[in-house]
Amino acid sequence: MNIALFLEQPFDPNAGGAQRSTSKLAEIYKSFGHNVVIISTSQSPSIMSSWLGLSIYHINIKTDHLSFKQILVDNNISVIINNAGESMKSTKFLLQNKGVNTKLINILRINPTNFYDNHKDYIGFFFSKRKLSFLNNFIVRKLWLGYHVLRIRYEFNYIIKNTNAFVMLSDRFKEDFYSLAPGLRKYDRKIYGISNPFECPKINIKQTLAEKENIILFVGRLVVIQKRVDLLMEIWKELHETLPDWKFWVLGYGDQKVIMENFCFQHKLDRITFFDKDNPNDYYKKAKLFHMTSAFEGFGNVLIEAQSYGCVPIMFNSYSSAKDIVTHDLNGILIDPFNVVAYVDETKKLINNSEKLNKMALNAYENVDRFSYNKVYLKWKEVFDSLK
Repeated sequence: MNIALFLEQPFDPNAGGAQRSTSKLAEIYKSFGHNVVIISTSQSPSIMSSWLGLSIYHINIKTDHLSFKQILVDNNISVIINNAGESMKSTKFLLQNKGVNTKLINILRINPTNFYDNHKDYIGFFFSKRKLSFLNNFIVRKLWLGYHVLRIRYEFNYIIKNTNAFVMLSDRFKEDFYSLAPGLRKYDRKIYGISNPFECPKINIKQTLAEKENIILFVGRLVVIQKRVDLLMEIWKELHETLPDWKFWVLGYGDQKVIMENFCFQHKLDRITFFDKDNPNDYYKKAKLFHMTSAFEGFGNVLIEAQSYGCVPIMFNSYSSAKDIVTHDLNGILIDPFNVVAYVDETKKLINNSEKLNKMALNAYENVDRFSYNKVYLKWKEVFDSLK
């Protein structure tokens, strides 16, 4: 099968989210004998490059439709996988410019109920940023939410109806999806749940665990609306007072970094270190615990990355696919959203039980095998077989 992976942003395998996941899918498909190219959008004139022997096409889709069509012809593309599965713009572009016999699969890389579940925060942030907070009232939020639900129903009905398969990052998201748009249930036969793929690093896990330090780690964007780093700081403030032998490392960037640093200065939190965006693997190796305070995630790649180094995740049970990754009290801890007191208590309990922490670290490492390239490909094979 000749596959084209389509990205709305420039391809960068070292970036997070869709870009890194796309690079992993390309490796998997290639390893199972498929021919793969990657097509990413660009504002610059169209160019071609390569990565691990794969052709990477950077196309300005606003001005260069013909080049896109020619790429499909030259590579005899039979399947396009659209990584911007929620985008009407990219879906319409691909439908209009693909060959008649070319199949189209859309991947939804976000939680379908992100906005619905967190609309008060989204709307409040929107108006606050524009100094229009007086508009943030019940009636406006109700109207906005109603419009959002109508738009979701219309756009996803169009997208799923006109594509050959629709993939979300968890089977659990299907019921979330149908609760917002019951009419989509009629397409259930071509809606799939497939997690992002991972491979365990080649490490001696027992040696890695023995060399770990008393470090709690956070990896992610430093923003409030999704990552809830405001709660992250409140949690560390409480732990800082009672865990004098522990440090907190924050790896990431975002508009809250200065605010977080000021919070630490104000409350004399001196055992916290902020690192810029970096490859997190060396940080996972050293840390014993991983803290996540997100209100929502599409999947939560960092959870599995942390587990792959025996770094035990503690998180709010705030989105459906969290339970796909973390089994409470076995390979991580799930906390009721957004109970900071319980989060602090569970962290201290685990730290004070070194035998349990070590056992959970081993379980976390072993858990990653469920997301191996081979096992994820078997699910993709079901999708590919359905296209025949």
